[in-house]
Amino acid sequence: MSFKETDIINIIIAGTAGQGVITLKRLIEFAAQKSNIRRCFGTEHHGLAQREGAIISHTRYQKKLHSEDRKNIQSPVISYGDADLFICMEPVETLRHGLFASNKTTFAINSYSIPGVMITAGLETYPNLNKIEEILRKYTKEFYFLNATELSLNNFNTNKYVNIIMLGYAILTNKLPFIKINHYEEVIRERLREPEKNIRALNLGIKNGKELIMNH
Repeated sequence: MSFKETDIINIIIAGTAGQGVITLKRLIEFAAQKSNIRRCFGTEHHGLAQREGAIISHTRYQKKLHSEDRKNIQSPVISYGDADLFICMEPVETLRHGLFASNKTTFAINSYSIPGVMITAGLETYPNLNKIEEILRKYTKEFYFLNATELSLNNFNTNKYVNIIMLGYAILTNKLPFIKINHYEEVIRERLREPEKNIRALNLGIKNGKELIMNH
């Protein structure tokens, strides 16, 4: 899909607390500023203030303003069905926020599951990836799975780089237009601890995602 500079780009980032959802949201927004994006709004919807509680963020940006003001960003909240890109840190969180998806939405999904409290207590059943895929097909053909948690554990011996790996993966969908990779790298160096590891994580997402997306 080719975006015009006056188009509004709508990004949902969903996951569980502790996965770096808010860090990723802000990284994209700071990189957008470095790319001379004219307008960028965002908001965060927090779940319960506990580890592994559901969390979602919205990011909206516009490279250039439209001559008709009503076609410009006026609110940080994405309308139902208007997300261009979902970056999902956990598979079932993809479904939890499905109201924002439509046939124009692309999903970049970490395939590693984190069952919630109700599931671990045996009160609910976690859907397998095939079931999640079946549901996503009702929206779009553009959904891609990558086990970013496994990549982070294997390369860094920790899962804390999942969000940056997923960013690299999401860049390949072409649903983050007008922001250059070097601008993400600049923001990582300025704002994140262990910047070289985070830049390596970004490139891991890009490298490992290429083959998956090309063969989808």
